[in-house]
Amino acid sequence: MERSIEAGVPLPSIGLSLYMRFLSRQDSSFAMRMLAALRNEFGGHAVKEAAPERKKG
Repeated sequence: MERSIEAGVPLPSIGLSLYMRFLSRQDSSFAMRMLAALRNEFGGHAVKEAAPERKKG
């Protein structure tokens, strides 16, 4: 991604995919839950609950 920016080559699909990945890491929004439900309905993977984060120490 960085090299495409440096070279001035547009990669909108890869860039959008990367940003959607970052968005999916955030707290579950209604849009992301809806997208996951649609993916599951059309043959995708089932939605799993995130494991609670462990505290270090």
